[in-house]
Amino acid sequence: MAEAVRMKGIERHYRAGEGAVHALRRVDLQVEEGEFLTVVGRSGSGKSTLMNILGCLDPPDRGSYHLFGEDICRCREGRLSRIRNREIGFIFQGFNLLPGLTALENTALPLAYRHLSRREGLRRAEAALVQVGLGDRMTHRPSQLSGGQQQRVAIARALAANPRLLLADEPTGNLDSRSGEEVMALLRALSAEGRTIILITHDDRVARMGSRKMRMEDGILSPER
Repeated sequence: MAEAVRMKGIERHYRAGEGAVHALRRVDLQVEEGEFLTVVGRSGSGKSTLMNILGCLDPPDRGSYHLFGEDICRCREGRLSRIRNREIGFIFQGFNLLPGLTALENTALPLAYRHLSRREGLRRAEAALVQVGLGDRMTHRPSQLSGGQQQRVAIARALAANPRLLLADEPTGNLDSRSGEEVMALLRALSAEGRTIILITHDDRVARMGSRKMRMEDGILSPER
């Protein structure tokens, strides 16, 4: 298999009052294409910092990061923006759907930044909603959808641009157990189709549903044994 992610010696510090927080400590990480990696850890362990670097939102202070063979640490902001738009799909705990837009319109919205025609954007959004089982909910607004359905719309929005990597930040955190299980089943199905997925969570039960599990504690990432 080809390598999707390779991190070596990643470190990240934050200022906190008069001191500093060592958020990541020499993190090494390799993820193969098609792998479903979960990272579990408590709040404040460094999970979100790692996700921000993986998503090309924040740079590391030290270390190297290659995404699909590209040296991310050497990229300028314009190139990073294109990578985020074309290579990465983000799935958030809070769904981040616009309340005044339908499921179809929410799904199609990010495609406008890819300079697609409205017709092509809607076609891709429709296909993504069908893929996540919401073909009959396209005209519904978020207030008309359950929490699990809203998260499915968020997943469809991430899928519509056909990214090579999906980053899921606590995707079941705002859901009841049944809806959470349905979302995880969907992510596992996407993984089985060959999609590369990295998911962070505080829930060990959710973390066990990936193909490989790692643990983050005090900024140190280590294999779960």
